Amino acid sequence: MVRIKDIFKGIKYKTDEDLSNLAIKKIAIDSRKVGKGSLFIAMRGYNTDGYKFIDEAIKKGAKVVVAEKDFNTPSGVKKILIADTRKTIPIVADNFYRHPSKKLKIVGVTGTNGKTTITYLIENILKWARKDSGVIGTINYRIKGKGEPAANTTPGALELQSLLSKMLKNRARYVIMEVSSHSLDQGRVDQVLFDVGIFTNITKEHLDYHKTIKNYFNAKARLFDKLKNSGIAILNSDDKIVRALKKRIKNRVLTYGIENKSDIMASSIFLSMDSSAFSIKTPKCSFKVKTALIGRHNISNILASVAAAIALGVSVEAIKKGIESFTSVPGRLEIVDLGQPFKVFVDYAHTEDALYNILSLLREVTKNGRIITVFGCGGNRDRSKRPLMGNVACRFSDKVVVTSDNPRFEDSAGIISEIETGIKRKFSNYCLVEDRRTAIDNALKSASKGDVVVIAGKGHEKYQIMKDRVMPFDDREVVRSILKGNPRILKKESKKKAR
Repeated sequence: MVRIKDIFKGIKYKTDEDLSNLAIKKIAIDSRKVGKGSLFIAMRGYNTDGYKFIDEAIKKGAKVVVAEKDFNTPSGVKKILIADTRKTIPIVADNFYRHPSKKLKIVGVTGTNGKTTITYLIENILKWARKDSGVIGTINYRIKGKGEPAANTTPGALELQSLLSKMLKNRARYVIMEVSSHSLDQGRVDQVLFDVGIFTNITKEHLDYHKTIKNYFNAKARLFDKLKNSGIAILNSDDKIVRALKKRIKNRVLTYGIENKSDIMASSIFLSMDSSAFSIKTPKCSFKVKTALIGRHNISNILASVAAAIALGVSVEAIKKGIESFTSVPGRLEIVDLGQPFKVFVDYAHTEDALYNILSLLREVTKNGRIITVFGCGGNRDRSKRPLMGNVACRFSDKVVVTSDNPRFEDSAGIISEIETGIKRKFSNYCLVEDRRTAIDNALKSASKGDVVVIAGKGHEKYQIMKDRVMPFDDREVVRSILKGNPRILKKESKKKAR
């Protein structure tokens, strides 16, 4: 239990009586999570106001309610008034959980693409260095390898500080976390102190929220305002916008890249459908690696991870073992193989740049076969990328199947039509199939020996969002189900050999 005076240290607040020594068991901003002895913060949200849920919180046992405007409380329930709930919550959460980030080594990864893969890589490198770590990211939250589902890439301030505290209690001393532009803009990480900050790249994404690429970039750049004095910034020198940040950062900077001169660089690159091999040059030494991760974008991700490991003082031996023993990230160029005579990749690519990265790679390493691409775009998200993704798909594919993604509250057919505008003038071998399962079925049944089927957009996701319904849907499981239910697909190779 924590006393009010400790929870609200550094915050101006008003009360009707002295509550400084009142002890609190739990803090909640969701009335459904309130229990006996809780402090409930009626947060002013973007879509709703927590003020509406004060009565419910009191019924569930809240003994203190915090709000911006005055309200009546029943006997025995205390109230605290503050100026801004949104700005206060990160401070309150940090105070309540006793400043866990000060006792941890924290790596923050931001950028449009690569965040998840980099966090997985650093986690594996630290494992080989025998350093226990936790991970906070898109796929899940993990403590020493044990995971729990993630609601957001970067959780809200209260949940975030709770996670950091939990990791500390479980003796993890390192935390690697994806830091989204939303979380930086909304102040979710305001009280987190980072030892290492990584900026991967910047391309058009989340403009439905940020409105302009400048706003999007500025939100992400705030990560470097949260570095400890001894913290190190890591920048991708192959991205000119990210590279320009170096002049603005006061902390030590390490750069990584393939094309431009950097502190950590890759050379002698060999790419295949199954692996990548290359040399890595660091300020102190050079070494060769071979990895199961494929593509230049993954080489870039590995370089970022190497830079972070160097910043954390990890040995070259552990870095090399961490890279070479790592096999895959769920839903990131994940192979689905049931013995069919063609490759099937499921990938999370949902931006123009991410789709370009995977399709240009597969085009380069596919010798004689065709590339068949299935993808869609999410609803109630940035519409400007839809025709651009259509254009990328037709540039590198022999056949394109445009389908639904997570349409949310938009019309699937309307989204597909917007994607089509980037395809139809330049490409003819495409079809529009609104039902995603039918679209995947179409692609698999049209594939032959040596072809590559790419199912992009949802990756690791196990659901599809349509209006207010969240329905089970996993691209990988759908592929397996279709292949198992159509033995003729699996026998295509043997039939051709018999001829």
